[in-house]
Amino acid sequence: MFRKFAATIIVAIATLSPAAAAEDAAKAVLSIPAEVTEVATAGTWSDGDLSGVFRAIVLTSPSGDGTQAHLILQLMAVNTEGNKSTVHKTIAIKEIDKKELPNAFLAVEDDGVEDMVTWRVTSYNSKSNADIGVLVTVNAKGEVTVKDAPKEEDQPQGDDKK
Repeated sequence: MFRKFAATIIVAIATLSPAAAAEDAAKAVLSIPAEVTEVATAGTWSDGDLSGVFRAIVLTSPSGDGTQAHLILQLMAVNTEGNKSTVHKTIAIKEIDKKELPNAFLAVEDDGVEDMVTWRVTSYNSKSNADIGVLVTVNAKGEVTVKDAPKEEDQPQGDDKK
């Protein structure tokens, strides 16, 4: 059921016509389902004749007495004029589903490497009072790696420069 729901949402977002968006951007935004709780675009990729940007979409759906977050990554291909994007590849991140996160928030962890981007996915579970962090990396081929993120307090602090 989730796959069909996610596919419907992705198709709805991807098929917003440029003319409709240009005519009334506010009306186009209203067509984005409420389950889409976050969208982020970062990094660039190229593969043969295609190139574009990476996009991450968080969907939050009802689950039992609460909610469950889902993460979908897309490789967006941009035409040679740079004025139109199409979805080249869509990847549902099952490892995020398995964690049964009640919510998810995105931050770009690293987009300085060509043909790859890493997002930090964070979640807070109020029932267990726990913060959860996951690093999700995708490359130009659509290959994804997922690993637990180090706790922010465990990361080295940068030097304060004055």
